[in-house]
Amino acid sequence: MKGKTVVTAAKILAFVLVTILSACHGGGGGGTSFAPSITFLTVGVPVSDVVSQNSFNDYGASVIPGQLYKISVTNLSDDAVISFFGTDGSFSSTASCGVDNTTTPPVSGTPQPKDCIVNAPGDTLYFSVDGSFLVSSSAAYTIDVEQLAITSLNPSVPVLDSTTQTSANVYSVPVTAGVPFTAAITGLNDDAELYVFGSSGTFATQAACIIDNTRFIGTTPEDCTLTTTGSPLYFIVDGIFSTKTAVDYTAFATAAPAIATPGNEGTAGSPVALSADTPTIGQVAFSGASFYAVSGLTPGSRYTVSINGLTANGNLTVYNADSTFTTPAACLIDNILFSGTTPESCTLAASGGTIYFKVSANTTSGGLAFINLVEPGP
Repeated sequence: MKGKTVVTAAKILAFVLVTILSACHGGGGGGTSFAPSITFLTVGVPVSDVVSQNSFNDYGASVIPGQLYKISVTNLSDDAVISFFGTDGSFSSTASCGVDNTTTPPVSGTPQPKDCIVNAPGDTLYFSVDGSFLVSSSAAYTIDVEQLAITSLNPSVPVLDSTTQTSANVYSVPVTAGVPFTAAITGLNDDAELYVFGSSGTFATQAACIIDNTRFIGTTPEDCTLTTTGSPLYFIVDGIFSTKTAVDYTAFATAAPAIATPGNEGTAGSPVALSADTPTIGQVAFSGASFYAVSGLTPGSRYTVSINGLTANGNLTVYNADSTFTTPAACLIDNILFSGTTPESCTLAASGGTIYFKVSANTTSGGLAFINLVEPGP
């Protein structure tokens, strides 16, 4: 309105519309005042609440600028969603989430949990729970804000970790700019999601994967192969869709396999000896098979055998203590025989000190390379 002395009819109408919309939202549940009624949450302290149909519950949380936070809504009785407003305490302009599961639709009629992971742009975050899409008159839920720490990983050492619906784990791995790397999670006992941000420590925009095997459901392993423009490489493992108290998994990031003409490795009578807990690049030729063995294991303990970072379609077969590669093992958690570059895994209890496995490429025209890993658990 600077320098203006005449208010047009259009401006009056616009003002009225904004006032009405602000009253519907900022009133924190359909109040008549357009000043938001804000409930301030304490980071790390979940709160149970109820939102009415076609209403909003507005929240704020004091945070540390530049730190990562996860806002989550769980235990939903109906399909409420999250609206994130960043530092806008007027709740008029939405902001983006680095990890955005704010509007995940119901699955088979069951409302899904929601979350938003952000690098805090200021000392207060503002967000709402929106009841516009409720079927019933109201929805109960639990809302939580958690600060996320960044864990540094060694590229050659996987980490066994776990997370929950209301938390997430963030990792950084030193990489060489311009060299393809694979970030992966395997050995899952429930659903977790992998989000890769390359060298962007702002966590504002996810990186583009050259080979993208993220967003699978259930215990299917996930991975992303990309070429970073700087170091370190950052990625997040989010447990928002898990159904267990905690979802266990193994996470790692290492140089991606790059073999121009893959060949077969080992034979059934003389498999390649690998070490547990060590990502190792493998390869198999067109219509061929490669054979591997990992010794020094504890009989009766659970292990996950996996192939990640596949450059083409490959199939994993595990034989437990069968050195003849005759009878495939029954996987306790079975993620084998997927098509394309989808990573594969088999969790089983070791019946002896050695597990044997085979990777075949019967349907791949040029062979493939991949990352072998045998890891304890889950």
